[in-house]
Amino acid sequence: MTTPRIYLPVFLEIGDSCRTTEDQAHYLGSVLRMKEGDRLIVFNGHGIEYETTITQMAKNGARLAVVERRETSTANIFVTLCQAIPKANKLDGIIRHAVELGANRIIPFFSTRSVPRWDVAQCAHKSGRWRKIAVEACRQSGRADVPELSDIVTFAEMLSLLSPDDLRLILWEGETKLYIRDALQTKTSGRITVAIGPEGGFSAEEVALAKQSGFVSVSLGKRVLRVETAALAALAVIQYECTEGFVKPQKSVF
Repeated sequence: MTTPRIYLPVFLEIGDSCRTTEDQAHYLGSVLRMKEGDRLIVFNGHGIEYETTITQMAKNGARLAVVERRETSTANIFVTLCQAIPKANKLDGIIRHAVELGANRIIPFFSTRSVPRWDVAQCAHKSGRWRKIAVEACRQSGRADVPELSDIVTFAEMLSLLSPDDLRLILWEGETKLYIRDALQTKTSGRITVAIGPEGGFSAEEVALAKQSGFVSVSLGKRVLRVETAALAALAVIQYECTEGFVKPQKSVF
């Protein structure tokens, strides 16, 4: 049976104790039917896991004792996903799967063709919801570090937030010569940024501005992909091509 995991942003050592939140205590006791003496894994969002034992169950929070501390290995790449705001709640799923696929930073932004236009309060509410989704995706996928999720910004602000060391890729349906796989071979550091447009794609003006900021336009292939499919496909290609440890198959002779 898989040991349950919860998120607590704490830094602990073996022998220390901590307390869960009231909601987590309810989840552990009423949903999972856990009791004193049961084992529980706590991850702190900064790449550290603690194996703990429940020493006390209470409504206001379960008391945990740390019996083991583990630092998870970090990937050899740092991937930033810049995602234009799509329609409805599509970004919920994009963030969830981007976390599973190893994105280290997610920057949501309004593009020229983004349909939603939220006010300040709505943007704050959305950002809070997405951060909760990111934490839950880490819990479910076994990830111990929580990606940085920025506030919603404009296209120009998104360009200004990026590191000069990043290999910057922008997916554009007008690109017919350079595939994302080939562009990845030119990276000179472990930092990669990929920008994905909304349902209508990027405007020609946005692509021109991105190129002036160091982006290279790339293609995922001849098919027209949904925005949520494009983001996941790009991240999957990046992880496969750039993460150390993948054993890539040799080309078939048939």
